[in-house]
Amino acid sequence: MKALRWSLIVIAALVALLVLATLLVTELVNPDAYRGEIERLVARDTGRPLLIQGHLRLGWYPWLTLEVGPARLGNRPGPRGPDLLAWRSARVPVRLLPLLLHRRIELGTIELDGADIHLWRATNGVGNWQNLLVTPSAPATSTTAPSIGGLVLRDATLVYTAGSASVELRQWQLHLGAWAPGRPISLRTRFLLRAPHVPPAGVPVRFSVRRLRVQSSPLRVRTPQWMLTVASAALSGALQFTAGHAGPDAAGTLALTVPSVRGLIGTWGLKMRLPRDPAALGALSLSTRWRLGAGTLRLVPLSARLDATTLTGWASGSMGAHPRWRFGLTADQIDFDDYLPPTRRHPKPLKLPLARLRALPLQGTLTVGRATIAGTRMRGVELRVK
Repeated sequence: MKALRWSLIVIAALVALLVLATLLVTELVNPDAYRGEIERLVARDTGRPLLIQGHLRLGWYPWLTLEVGPARLGNRPGPRGPDLLAWRSARVPVRLLPLLLHRRIELGTIELDGADIHLWRATNGVGNWQNLLVTPSAPATSTTAPSIGGLVLRDATLVYTAGSASVELRQWQLHLGAWAPGRPISLRTRFLLRAPHVPPAGVPVRFSVRRLRVQSSPLRVRTPQWMLTVASAALSGALQFTAGHAGPDAAGTLALTVPSVRGLIGTWGLKMRLPRDPAALGALSLSTRWRLGAGTLRLVPLSARLDATTLTGWASGSMGAHPRWRFGLTADQIDFDDYLPPTRRHPKPLKLPLARLRALPLQGTLTVGRATIAGTRMRGVELRVK
């Protein structure tokens, strides 16, 4: 019992000394004195200048934490453009015991507020983000990758520019879960997308993925669930992907829901004539299992519903330079009159674009149980495309 008691006393004393030493370091050491050294090391390892404009602060509870005020990471010498990265504040926590006892870096959740990221390509085709951590003066070493408790971006902006086109992510929020070699990660993010062919006000986007596993050599990606929302359209599914010598081999599930196709058309500002029936182009849903292999994409089974029409069957298509699709689909019912545009004052005779239909790379059969065209009701309609 005495040995156990003395062991506990020694351990408690060591912990107390460690806490006291950490407290003294964080209270007595001025981290701003190392600002120049930090800027020099970052410039050496990235080839890009770092300017720390705000103060550096150290915290010790519950993690040893480095807090950085406003800072900017520039670009390599050469073509001029916006800085690669800037932020209002950053916070990097580090577990103290693994660092002191095992020299192992275990980071907590890294937080960046007001990050402003600019990715751009110069006229020579080189991006300002390339070779970020690879320089002749800092060769790669075979050290163990650090574990990271997560990454949080708040109120960030990402701008990608190539030539005269640009894509912007505004009001970007990102939460990346714990990251360690060989372990799955989870991610959720949302932002306002501004890009060519997108309404000027932007389109809200949300994306999340659970238990994502990524492996290299060969590249393998796997997740049991991902979700993407673009405006009012919501997609979800699962994914398994492997990059092989003969091309990608992938499979998964896909589900799509749109509360109102008509409303989505209005959100995107598409210029098209809508059906005269205000109830047409309402709710849309689709679900399928898909597989991509040997240059062919297969959707089996395939099920979709638009308004009062349910469509089932299958489809497959080649992914080469000249894609061609095959299908076998069955619709329970459809009233084509519901999808006609508003009647003109002097309507023209209906002419089917047969030449365009024949030119489509399609082959298959569409069977309709009940159909209505120009007030005429039909049963067992079969349309074959060759």
